Amino acid sequence: MTTEAETEAPSRRTSPWAGGVALAAVAVCALLVVETKAAWPAFLILALAWAAAVAVDVVRHQLPDRYTLLGFLAFMGLLLPVALLDGDLGRWGTTLVAALVNATLLFVLAFINPRGFGLGDVKLGLSTGAALGWLGAGWGGIGLALLGSAVGFVLFAVTSGLLLATGKAGRDTDIAFGPFMVAGVLLTPWVAGLLGLVP
Repeated sequence: MTTEAETEAPSRRTSPWAGGVALAAVAVCALLVVETKAAWPAFLILALAWAAAVAVDVVRHQLPDRYTLLGFLAFMGLLLPVALLDGDLGRWGTTLVAALVNATLLFVLAFINPRGFGLGDVKLGLSTGAALGWLGAGWGGIGLALLGSAVGFVLFAVTSGLLLATGKAGRDTDIAFGPFMVAGVLLTPWVAGLLGLVP
């Protein structure tokens, strides 16, 4: 959840279901690569970065810049020739805007509640916003990116509540938010379809 420069309090416990969450995130990334057609190289790099970031987040509660920021930059760089070949540079531009808008929202939340969200989450929000921005194929991608964050929050809240209710986690258990952001990316197109907001 935090960046490399941030440290966790030693009294906080790591969630016992960390391994399962990491495996689920890898599955999410694999499905994204399959479903993204011409842009699959960009999504493959992003999937690898997300899988590595989630693995670190669930164990150390950190989201290293080498996975979040570099993953985002590589993703945008690989999407650029795809957009140029398709003659749709505007799609690349709206993807960038979606990434920035999504990260800005997360930054505001991190400023309001620094114990709940860290700058690592903000940086991861660049790539999750970009992924949904591209899938949204236009200005609608910005709304899709914000919906993705909302889906991630809902998944996080429901999972945290269930873990607390069943005694699998306590109030001192630090639950990584990064995996839920990644899971939200996969579920968002489906949720958008249910809401009639087809990307």
